[in-house]
Amino acid sequence: MSRSGVGPEQHRQGSEADATATPFQAREHQHIRYNPLQDEWVLVSAHRMKRPWQGQVEPSLLKTVPRHDPHNPLCPGATRANGEVNPHYDSTFLFDNDFPALQPDAPNPGPSDHPLFQAEAARGVCKVLCFHPWSDVTLPLMSVPEIRAVVDVWASVTEDLGGQYPWVQIFENKGAMMGCSNPHPHCQVWASSFLPDIAQREERCQRAYQSQHGEPLLMEYGRQELLRKERLVLTSEHWLVLVPFWAVWPFQTLLLPRRHVRRLPELTPAERDDLAFIMKKLLTKYDNLFETSFPYTMGWHGAPMGSEAGANWDHWQLHAHYYPPLLRSSTVRKFMVGYEMLAQAQRDLTPEQMSSSCTGLSRVLVAVATALVSAASSCPQAWGPPGVQYGQSGRSMTLCCPGVTAGVPVSWFRDGETRLLQGPDSGLGHELVLALADSTDEGTYICRTLDGALGGMVTLQLGYPPARPVVSCRAADYENFSCTWSPSQVSGLPTRYLTSYRKKTVPGADGQRVSPSTGPWPCPQDPPGATRCVVHGAEFWSQYRINVTEVNPLGASTRLLDVSLQSILRPDPPQGLRVESVPGYPRRLRASWMYPASWPRQPHFLLKFRLQYRPVQHPAWSMVEPAGLEEVITDAVAGLPHAVRVSARDFLDAGTWSAWSPEAWGTPSTGPGLCPYPAWIILVRSCLPSGPLPKEIPAGGKPYTQPKENPQMDSPAPPRPSLLPDPRPLDHRDPLEQMAVLASLGIFSCLGLAAGALALGLWLRLKPDGKDGPQKPGFLAPMIPVDKLPGETKKSVC
Repeated sequence: MSRSGVGPEQHRQGSEADATATPFQAREHQHIRYNPLQDEWVLVSAHRMKRPWQGQVEPSLLKTVPRHDPHNPLCPGATRANGEVNPHYDSTFLFDNDFPALQPDAPNPGPSDHPLFQAEAARGVCKVLCFHPWSDVTLPLMSVPEIRAVVDVWASVTEDLGGQYPWVQIFENKGAMMGCSNPHPHCQVWASSFLPDIAQREERCQRAYQSQHGEPLLMEYGRQELLRKERLVLTSEHWLVLVPFWAVWPFQTLLLPRRHVRRLPELTPAERDDLAFIMKKLLTKYDNLFETSFPYTMGWHGAPMGSEAGANWDHWQLHAHYYPPLLRSSTVRKFMVGYEMLAQAQRDLTPEQMSSSCTGLSRVLVAVATALVSAASSCPQAWGPPGVQYGQSGRSMTLCCPGVTAGVPVSWFRDGETRLLQGPDSGLGHELVLALADSTDEGTYICRTLDGALGGMVTLQLGYPPARPVVSCRAADYENFSCTWSPSQVSGLPTRYLTSYRKKTVPGADGQRVSPSTGPWPCPQDPPGATRCVVHGAEFWSQYRINVTEVNPLGASTRLLDVSLQSILRPDPPQGLRVESVPGYPRRLRASWMYPASWPRQPHFLLKFRLQYRPVQHPAWSMVEPAGLEEVITDAVAGLPHAVRVSARDFLDAGTWSAWSPEAWGTPSTGPGLCPYPAWIILVRSCLPSGPLPKEIPAGGKPYTQPKENPQMDSPAPPRPSLLPDPRPLDHRDPLEQMAVLASLGIFSCLGLAAGALALGLWLRLKPDGKDGPQKPGFLAPMIPVDKLPGETKKSVC
């Protein structure tokens, strides 16, 4: 029954009466769907996915988490808030929550004094279960045997706490978007003395359906979904994953066992193995959907236990809910607000569209990855050469006799040894268990049947699970880019890499988010098996997400990298660099070069260049930025060979500068037939003592003769001269200029002496002599009458 008291059949009839002539299409027309498991209705409005999104965008989910943080209270050996120190666990770790929401000894609030104010006692226990000792892994990155260990703990803790409490809720919040405050892989277990609201609704609905139809609700629902094949995501021998017809969250799924099972402890070993396998596959699909570590909340619902465990719960079917919040991309989530909080649940993407996305998107990656990583059985499938099994150092290892039927007892020996390792009466059948295997356990093992016949041979090789590879990308032009990678740690096992890329879309773009134009597409490795893949025909202004997954027999680890061509653009170095002398100019060199061959012949985007040069005997570089494909160096050191190199960059400053081109060498021209001296210096030279005209004034006053020009110095790649630093300081002055400066100083000195001598002669010529006659009056005397001088009589001033 619905909350209004009208059942789904009445709703359907009313809808048909009001229907118009327009044919109904679930992907285009809004409608409501009934949830028979929780007696709820959900409004489906698929057309709203076309609306532009201008709301909140979550921060990127890509975050590097350290493998072990001694300050993280969930890591092995760390100290928690209550002062307890965690053991150095190597698998799962279950402990009491240090800040529990339920405690076993809470007092009873007593009777209520009014029916509108009721309260009852709430008691319980809260525990935390760590999945793995490493903080940088999640369930999809763990191996199937490691996930199986988690399933076993779920079953055991349910059985233990269920003996005292009627409800045991196992749930995992993954990702900060779901309120998870610690990235270490873990879940929580809350056992309560009361049945929560959702559990009560599921109990009431399943009991009513069983009473009316004679079989469990979810058993019939699973069979119908298998027949319709509209919302199936995954199926296996014992489990199926589907999108519920009444799903509320965008990519919500329901995990169901094919067999009628009421609680987790009732699962058989085969069903637990298969559960670990299908969980890994489902969560890998989630991660590949938006190529991010997919956030979600999940939890198990089983039949009540405690004092009610002995009652008839055949109407219950064990199931798990997955509620991921992401809607359009890894940064756009669905908010349950407004109408959802005040009226009823509403969703934009139909469950059928979501199912097709999960089934089709990244199907190649998921299929290949799950085929390469550990299999669901307790004995890992061969990965590589036949007869070889792989295991992790420091972990227990199970070997299987390859030539006998499962369960048949065999005897185990080391190859070349007669000592019996394990007899047929061990109860392990065809399996050999090695506890805490190390390097001494590596080698070949032989298994024999009861009659002594050879059952088979198994070679054990130990190593480590893969870690996230180190990935970097570079674009040599504006149409293509390549990505290279390397392992962040050595696993010691055969390793392969799965590479793909997708074009990132702008949130709110029209149309469906998943389309052939956005990918994902394989990133072809060039050549096959190399640690490099190339993306051709990329768009310069678009963003891309690169997915490089390292896979070995123990699992898989993914590195996601967001790139844009304009940020990773780094052209190849310019080619054909030539350095030539300029005849008649002893301090000039002409350098020329060409665009790199990888740059488009008719580029829409040009390159700019920078050029460095130096005398080969000196380490300091000079640099200029040429305007074209050549540059004339005007301050070269005459007579010395020079090294020149060039780099390039996009003319709009996108990306970074290229690497430097190979160096080319050249020597300024001082060849015969050229007059290196100006005419006035030759004129001055004629006034100097006879002797040969020096070509250079050496430093320190020691004679120095300029070496003869080597005709090979102008070639692009001459014999490399010594790079040892010259003990003499770098002097850019030309010897001829030095000579001219000295000559100029001499001329100005002569002119100064001549001017001084002339001034002295004029002064001597005009100097008065007092002994030979009266002195001439001063030139100021006529200007002052003698009779005007106070206190003087008229007389001659002389």
